Amino acid sequence: MSDLARGVMFSILTVIFGVLTSMLVKELAQELSIIRILIFRFWFALPILILCAFLIHKKKLFFVNNKLAMALRVILGLSSITLVFLALQNISLGLATALFQSSIIFVTLASPMLLGEKIGVYRWSAVVIGMIGVLFITNPFSSELSVGIIYGILAAFTGAALSIILRKLGKSDSPFTITLIHNFFGAFVVSSVGLTIFPTQLTASHEGNVWLLLLLLGILASFLQLSVTLAYRYADAVVVTTLRYLQLPAAGIAGFLYFSETPTSLELIGASAIFVSSLVIVWREFVRKTVNTPEETKLAL
Repeated sequence: MSDLARGVMFSILTVIFGVLTSMLVKELAQELSIIRILIFRFWFALPILILCAFLIHKKKLFFVNNKLAMALRVILGLSSITLVFLALQNISLGLATALFQSSIIFVTLASPMLLGEKIGVYRWSAVVIGMIGVLFITNPFSSELSVGIIYGILAAFTGAALSIILRKLGKSDSPFTITLIHNFFGAFVVSSVGLTIFPTQLTASHEGNVWLLLLLLGILASFLQLSVTLAYRYADAVVVTTLRYLQLPAAGIAGFLYFSETPTSLELIGASAIFVSSLVIVWREFVRKTVNTPEETKLAL
């Protein structure tokens, strides 16, 4: 199997694991607090991640070069996953996924200032279309703005900031180590917060099927992060990013079939605008990299 085929395979697995993880969070959030779901998600994900990092890096599985960027990755990662879970608890699966996917729009907006990238007319046009899509979904002129939509937008902002940090961190450190440290600190931080601030939310007993779902969530979360890491290892980032946008229609279909969620016309228009705008941004990134690739490199591909 070629590297590209492996990259495509892991990208598709990322979409599948991403949708299944979101469905599990939404299902569990109907009877459990978010802090409890987060605690077990982090702890149950750790064994597989520790094993993979140890097999690759042996005793240096916790070694990082850029400690400041790693600290920011942990903070932004914890903030992002908390907001994602809160959004999934309060709004439909398809709507939440559409808002999460809009993070690439905010990355594009921040790129000139934070990454020194030049943004052309195509990508600026895509950003405008994407922002219009966000406006359609949030519907700011309505009488009420759903708290779940606010969580979704904040998740997109933190996800965008996280993407920028990961771009910098990926140049100096192993993605397996980055993932392990994020989950390791996440497990201790959310457990400490739960025990000190929300102790009453951790005392309720669970039925056996709830424990099974929590264990499955942790395992799927570890598979999700590993599949993302391996997808970027074997395929170009543009290929991986494009395929990951399959998660938007997949989440909409899953929400309709499993949770009986029916989007409004405005939500459909907004999600479609975000989807199209994100694909245009990815396409222009591909064109930009192709133009900047030396002819000898193209022939070698």
